[in-house]
Amino acid sequence: MKKLLLISLISIAVLTSCGKSDKNKKESGKQKAKTETTSSESTSDNSFVKVLNYNKFIKNVWNLEGNANEFVFKGNKPCVIDFYATWCGPCKRVAPIIEKLAKEFDGKVDFYKVDTDENQKLAMILQIRNIPTVFFMKKDAQPEKAIGAYDEAYYREIIEKMLSE
Repeated sequence: MKKLLLISLISIAVLTSCGKSDKNKKESGKQKAKTETTSSESTSDNSFVKVLNYNKFIKNVWNLEGNANEFVFKGNKPCVIDFYATWCGPCKRVAPIIEKLAKEFDGKVDFYKVDTDENQKLAMILQIRNIPTVFFMKKDAQPEKAIGAYDEAYYREIIEKMLSE
């Protein structure tokens, strides 16, 4: 009888704490989402890296709907596109590097970022299977991509090569 009572009390305690935990997670998640929205909005205002979604991508970079089988770059200067996710650790390491390079090459190269969770259609079409993936695009050349997190020197070398060709 004591065992049954003890098991019942433990079960009630666990169920109660799980319910609170879930509620706290939901509240925490809402607060985190609100903070991320606020910080991403303020970051995008002060950032040299522009946020792209599917529609902006087909308008400014490559019209996948009109030229799905052939790369036709729509930009007027080379661009770098960072495909990332907010939960991705390596993506968080790459983001400040891309931001620094965007500031340095401002006016010479357009820098964009695409959240793959919010733009799954675009990620699927471009076959983004691993993040971070960084695309380097310019007129009259096939896009190059770097899959994974690299150091600043690696990205700088590709950008300088793009500009010198």
